[in-house]
Amino acid sequence: MALGDGLEMGTKEIIDHIFKDPSTTYELTEFEGLGKPIHEIISIYPKTSSTGRDAGKVKYFLKSFIPFSSGNQEVQVFVEGGKSAPEEIVRQLWVYKLINQYGYKEDEIDLEASVQFGVEVGTKAADIIVYTDNAKETPKIIVECKKPKRKDGIEQLKSYMNAKGAPVAVWSNGSDSIIL
Repeated sequence: MALGDGLEMGTKEIIDHIFKDPSTTYELTEFEGLGKPIHEIISIYPKTSSTGRDAGKVKYFLKSFIPFSSGNQEVQVFVEGGKSAPEEIVRQLWVYKLINQYGYKEDEIDLEASVQFGVEVGTKAADIIVYTDNAKETPKIIVECKKPKRKDGIEQLKSYMNAKGAPVAVWSNGSDSIIL
């Protein structure tokens, strides 16, 4: 089932393509305790573009466990010969973990929530914010996700923590995590 042979790939194959190296999947050790392999937790599906310059091109999307703050329910994670979104896989696995392992409610979690720094509005967005309740006013935890092997983003997370007033923050690339 190779790319370009007219057959659509399954979630496991797409994840391997997104990470560019199938062994990377085994490095996502933070998600080993979830009771299922990653490709059974996340669902990635193809859609063929019907308009514009991408007409006829197959793009692969992931259905988010919860809607993004923009209202979107899905996000493009791969297109042949184009960009992939390994960070999105890490983010969705964290959402799954927050809900299924830690017991947070879906309506207490926000994805891509704007972070305001003083007078600047919405220039940055936090990957995941867990709130104390579904009013989504008081942040409890901010999670910053990076693609595997990335090490940056700690200062960015600290700035989100300060701007939002969250007492706890987690930085993760799927295998390493830092809790502030």
